[in-house]
Amino acid sequence: MNKNPELLELAQDESIDLVRRAEHATAWLDKNLRLDRVGVKKLLDQLLPLVEAAGLRNEAAWLRFYLGWYYLDGDDFKTGLSVIETARDSFEALGDVVGGSRTSNALGFLYSMLGVFDLALDFYRMATERADQAGKPEMAGTALMNTAECLYELDEPEAALLAIERCRSDYSIAPYNITHAHHVAGLVYGRLGKLAESEKELRQAILTAKDTFTAGLDSRRVLAELLLDTGRLEEAARYIDEGLAQCLANEDRLIGIRFRLALSRLHFLQEHLDEALAEARLACTLAQELGVKKVEADAEKAAYEAWQKKGDCGEALAAFVRYTSLKDTIKGEQTSKRILGLHEDRIRREARYYESLYRQISSIGEIGQRITANLDLNVTLESIYEAVNGLLDAPTLVIALLNNAGDALDYRLIMLRGERQEPFSVPLTESSFGAWCLSNNKDILIGDVQNEYQQYFGRQPLNVISENPEKSLVYVPLRVGERVAGVFSVQSEKLQAYDKRSLETIKAIGSYLGIAVENSRLFGQIQRLATVDALTGLLNRRAISELLAEEFQKSARYKRSLSVMMVDIDFFKAVNDTYGHDGGDFVLKAVGAILKGDVRSCDFAGRFGGEEFVLVLPETGLEGGLRLAERLRRALEATEIPLGEGSSCRVTASFGLSALCSEDDSYESLLKRADLALYQSKDKGRNCVSHLDGSPDVLKAARPDNAAQDK
Repeated sequence: MNKNPELLELAQDESIDLVRRAEHATAWLDKNLRLDRVGVKKLLDQLLPLVEAAGLRNEAAWLRFYLGWYYLDGDDFKTGLSVIETARDSFEALGDVVGGSRTSNALGFLYSMLGVFDLALDFYRMATERADQAGKPEMAGTALMNTAECLYELDEPEAALLAIERCRSDYSIAPYNITHAHHVAGLVYGRLGKLAESEKELRQAILTAKDTFTAGLDSRRVLAELLLDTGRLEEAARYIDEGLAQCLANEDRLIGIRFRLALSRLHFLQEHLDEALAEARLACTLAQELGVKKVEADAEKAAYEAWQKKGDCGEALAAFVRYTSLKDTIKGEQTSKRILGLHEDRIRREARYYESLYRQISSIGEIGQRITANLDLNVTLESIYEAVNGLLDAPTLVIALLNNAGDALDYRLIMLRGERQEPFSVPLTESSFGAWCLSNNKDILIGDVQNEYQQYFGRQPLNVISENPEKSLVYVPLRVGERVAGVFSVQSEKLQAYDKRSLETIKAIGSYLGIAVENSRLFGQIQRLATVDALTGLLNRRAISELLAEEFQKSARYKRSLSVMMVDIDFFKAVNDTYGHDGGDFVLKAVGAILKGDVRSCDFAGRFGGEEFVLVLPETGLEGGLRLAERLRRALEATEIPLGEGSSCRVTASFGLSALCSEDDSYESLLKRADLALYQSKDKGRNCVSHLDGSPDVLKAARPDNAAQDK
């Protein structure tokens, strides 16, 4: 039955984009792989060469995956193995975990069919792990159920039952795999002697197959054998007859041979020994043609039992010798295939390792260039998050730098699952991995934080970044020459997410970050020289004007408060005349220190020129600005300023304040109004605070007649 014929039509429509055609094809193949073998092969022969020629690597890998299954379902295991392995290598190179899981599952099936069950088990377990990694519970459930079947074949029914129970409790089974899941459970229960449970599971497998008779075909065969074991020969005969007819119609040769062995056993139990021998011989011949030695051995064993019951010891002995010879051959082939499979798998792993290593080295170099090319450390820190996650699993990334006082770590960049967090500081005296890494100048590699952190801190409480601390982490020191300037950390929610190779990768990136920290420090020094007034340490006129323009734009756009304060030292000319310019410099520095020391960290103070200063106060309205101005005025009035050589003086200052209002169309109007308010303070006798609103009449009245008066 052709499911979703419209998908097939879209996949074959040459007017549609090739990527879309490939997507429609994979969707159709997923539904029809075992229902329409002719259509499957025709579609793949038509589309796969086009996709490969276009360089569509991901689409080509998926089409090859289905082509490999086409050969496996047709019992062409050699060709199927080659095609599936090619698809698997492509998925590995692309980093496609879902594709890696499905190809590993297919290889497990292939080796199961060849009877190399221990190697099949490895691939099934790999498929389960990768499905877990991809967050695909149905795929993981399928692979785990296949693991159970493999354990059954290895005669480990107890382990198989545990796998089944885990599958049913922890995972989900895709609808198209439910029949197989019941089938495997039936096999395992039968091996454990729980025949009632086995029969129930097998009948459920047949029931869930519904109209797709072939899906439950092998379950009918196993149920027939169970009915033979329990003496219900008539019912068993019905299942066997139906199964043989269906196998013939579907050209399913392998299951057909097994039904013939069931028929041989039915004749044996009915004591129709000639018919039993005939079916056993036919099964043996068909198994030889198909190259399935395990089934051939089962056929020889059936022949041996029939000859023995007939009393023909010579023929019985010959059949028994052939049976034991086949068992020895199978064992030898399993061993050689196991060795060969391991050897080839090791070669592939090594090739993938070196390819991955090459890509990693190239990526680290690119990250290094990105880090060192930018002199703005904040821009640098944000740019590397995505790049680092391209190399390894790092949902949490942390960069912390030693503060200027050298007693705390300033966490400058904290990215938690793609979201940037607010910066914060942690004293070096607190128990934190960052402080330990910096203080000891050593790397930290932990695979299970909860159980391993005590080796660093004993039973002390641990300072963590989030309420849900990550389970795995790496910390490396950021070194600038011989000095440790900070720490770099990547962290994951998964246990054992990092190994020594991950640590070396992070250290390599950390070395570039150390260079960036030093470059940023030197660049900061140059910037400070260009933006800071050399005498007072405050921002210079250009810098404070640019900053005011920026804050004006933000406040106007987001309807936030903003105030500007102008401060002028009263009678400063008299200070210079009395104490000289050196004395004047002492006064300017002292006034600058008072202004800078009594404002918030978000406020900005600058020297506007001569004895005039400007304060920019974001998120501050007129009332808040007036309170601050009065506090500063009193502090300045009360301060005795040392001038050197035992002398000192006191000075006062006049203050002008303006707050952002709707009439302001630029920062210049806000600054001009503060300047006019300053003139008013001068007119009032100095050493006071004045303010102006944005009314045109107020501004006109406040404009001074003599702009050249001594402020």
